[in-house]
Amino acid sequence: MAQGKFSNPRPHRDEERQIEQAFRQITGQEPAGAPKKPALNEDAQIEETIRQIQSEQVTPQPRRYSPTVPDPQLDHTLIPDNVDDFFRSASPLSEEERYEAEPDTIDKIAAFFGKAADYCKKNQKVVMVSLCAVAMVLILAFIGVFFLSGVDPHDGKILDNVMIADISVGGMTKTEAVSALKNAAQSSYSSDMVIDLSGVELRLTAKDTGAKLDAKAAVDAAFDYGRTGTKEEQEQAASSREPYVIGLLPYLNLDTDYIKEFLTSYAEDSGSTLTQPTYGLEGAEPELSADKFDEDAPTQTLVITMGTPGVGFDVNEVYEDVLDAYSLRIFLVEVQTVEEIQEPDPVDLEAIYEEFYIEPKDATVNMQTFEAVPGSYGYGFDLEEAQKLIDKAEYGEEVRIPMEYIEPELPDADAFFRDTLGEAQTKATGNSSRNANLTKACEAIHETVLNPGEVFSFADTLGKLTSAKGYQTAQEDPGVEEAIGGGVSQVSSTLYCAALSADLEIVSRANHGYMPSFAERGFDATTGLKIKNTTGFPIRIEAELSGGYVKVQIIGTEERDNYVMLEYTMAGTYKPETEYKEFEYNNKEGYKDGDVIEEGRTGYAVKTYKVRYDSRTGNEISRDFITTSQYPTLNKIVAFVKPEPTEAPATEATEPPTEATKPTEAQKPTEPSKPAETLPPETVPPTEPAVQPTQPPTVPPTEAPTVPQTDAPAQESPVENPVSDPEPAPAALEEPQETAAAA
Repeated sequence: MAQGKFSNPRPHRDEERQIEQAFRQITGQEPAGAPKKPALNEDAQIEETIRQIQSEQVTPQPRRYSPTVPDPQLDHTLIPDNVDDFFRSASPLSEEERYEAEPDTIDKIAAFFGKAADYCKKNQKVVMVSLCAVAMVLILAFIGVFFLSGVDPHDGKILDNVMIADISVGGMTKTEAVSALKNAAQSSYSSDMVIDLSGVELRLTAKDTGAKLDAKAAVDAAFDYGRTGTKEEQEQAASSREPYVIGLLPYLNLDTDYIKEFLTSYAEDSGSTLTQPTYGLEGAEPELSADKFDEDAPTQTLVITMGTPGVGFDVNEVYEDVLDAYSLRIFLVEVQTVEEIQEPDPVDLEAIYEEFYIEPKDATVNMQTFEAVPGSYGYGFDLEEAQKLIDKAEYGEEVRIPMEYIEPELPDADAFFRDTLGEAQTKATGNSSRNANLTKACEAIHETVLNPGEVFSFADTLGKLTSAKGYQTAQEDPGVEEAIGGGVSQVSSTLYCAALSADLEIVSRANHGYMPSFAERGFDATTGLKIKNTTGFPIRIEAELSGGYVKVQIIGTEERDNYVMLEYTMAGTYKPETEYKEFEYNNKEGYKDGDVIEEGRTGYAVKTYKVRYDSRTGNEISRDFITTSQYPTLNKIVAFVKPEPTEAPATEATEPPTEATKPTEAQKPTEPSKPAETLPPETVPPTEPAVQPTQPPTVPPTEAPTVPQTDAPAQESPVENPVSDPEPAPAALEEPQETAAAA
């Protein structure tokens, strides 16, 4: 302990020691276990009173100084330098009780002790005894008065049934109630106050109203409930079970003038609340071009905000409702007494649809370059579903309508080739060399694309048939001489039938000089075949040798509402005649009389037709003549060998035979008898159709509208490799009037 101001200690009088001891006991500075000194009777009574007060009322406080034996000299350091610490050590009040005590009383006591301490430090010798005695009396008086008047029947807590706005603070101390109220008010009073005028929303922001809560004042009011008023009022408050709600309005810092002016401005000009519907697209615009289109890309959203009507209302009534809402921490005021003055315009959904609708576009053809131009996807929304949402929407509501993609019928170039316009197939032979030629020819024309108006030439596409290209030597047909590329005209014949079924224009076509076995009567074509794309879209030729058949398809975009079947009629049959070719008896060819040098072949005239049928009903619509194909007769050639010559008598001169000596018809060898129409097996026309276009269904599916097809001119086709006598004598012509369907 620091020394006092006196350098030479002196003995104290008994009175001074007794006063010092009493002061130390009161201030808690009496060392534990220190021996008690005898005192006067009066002092002993005072000391006993102090002990009783401390044991019954005062909770021991931590001591400021260590419990060492005090210096016998009375030193000024016994008075703490910090008056507040001294007050806390001497006062029996807890922190909570200090909050509940009147601050001005505590401040006055603290000031008093401060002045007393200063005085004691300056005048220790003169006034020590009297000052200490007065201090002790004041302390005892303060403790007695506080405890006698501070007995709280509610233990320093707010009554259980008390609420501040919607916050229950019952059973809380003031400190707890202030903390709870501040936590709630900090989040709530930063919110906007929304005033709903029958669909029209007005907003008061916390920034504009300056809403700020004095939480301590509101808690004080809650604490006073049941502690003020008459005794009967206090008892009634304590016994009541009904909640007692304290509004926050008296404790709010609120700019009520601004609120009043805000409402007045709307009421004076009701049109200010009238809003018309607004709309717009939300989101990034997608790429709609078919060649860049991404079906997984999100679409935009059409956002329509409904309009709000102009309204009128009672300013004072709404003003009072708003203040009540602030008082109870409610931030939505629904005003019922609102008069609608003017309605907003209705939403014209069809006009909005037309504004944002994008029509899908099909792929087209650049007629300059004959290249496909990609189409584009359309854009719109479900008008019917959108109207339902609009009908149910309230004033001011936001309606969100998703946009949708609309796919075009022909988005890109591949879409041109989705329909089979025509097809045909012909049966191949088992000859491997011939089949190799068929395969090469199919590969040459496979996937050839014809743009609208373009002409395809079979011969130009194949070019010269050479072994270097992989073509082999084979017969075109049984009985026909072998040649490199033999058999390829079967592919051109199959293509001819497919083109007729597709209603394409036949620019050039010639039938064979004989009726081939691989094609139906009248539906063969030599390699000079040319066809033209008369549709409005590109077409593609697909050809292959598969399963023993040559198969050709014309793929494109169907525009017709009908389909085509091919038919033929036999216009005439030409019987062959027998011709004799004369040979010497010992001819080098080795022919004997009557040997058949060349078999004859019956000639035919065949008329072909395209018959159109309705795709929906299957009824015949039209029958168009295509052409007449002439297959010339080939006469039979028989060897006439002169008889072996005999030696004449020497007296007779040898003369050449005369007409009279030549064999008569009756003398010539006769050919075996056979029916007039019986033909050699290799030349008899096939009884089963060799061209077998795929039959359409009984009720064909509905196809796209038909582009009218220009019929091939009704004229006889030119004949390839004509024989010397294409027109037989009229007497040999028969008219069987045979009719058959080619496809």
